[in-house]
Amino acid sequence: MVLSAKHRDELNCAIADYLKTSGYIEAFNHFVQEADVPSDKVSDKKFVGLLEKKWTSVLRLQKKVMDMEAKMSETVKEYEGGPTKKDRSADSWIPRPPERYCLTGHRMPVTRVIFHPVYNVMVSASEDGPSKYGTTRVGTLSGH
Repeated sequence: MVLSAKHRDELNCAIADYLKTSGYIEAFNHFVQEADVPSDKVSDKKFVGLLEKKWTSVLRLQKKVMDMEAKMSETVKEYEGGPTKKDRSADSWIPRPPERYCLTGHRMPVTRVIFHPVYNVMVSASEDGPSKYGTTRVGTLSGH
């Protein structure tokens, strides 16, 4: 990783502040001497606690990345059951009997069912005219 001169100086000052406030005086003195950190910058209030703040933000971001990776793997598992470009025959993706759920309340064949992407709500339409509104839960349909 390549840091700009400004970022490198800020990082060195933050490390020096951390060493000094944590009581590592000998390490602080060696670090300041080796890293060429100006003594007036070490006492600058801008760098007080900066290393801890950066570290906690890195940990929060790491947790978010891990959560997103877990969600991504769940999504991939869900997607693997669907048709792929290689497997586009109608036998593999058109629903076949026995049906899992039955929509009642329409007198003619159902032509469309739309599920809300966030809420447990669905709307169905049929050739008889009216649209029917219902709620969905895992394994159940109500309102039809």
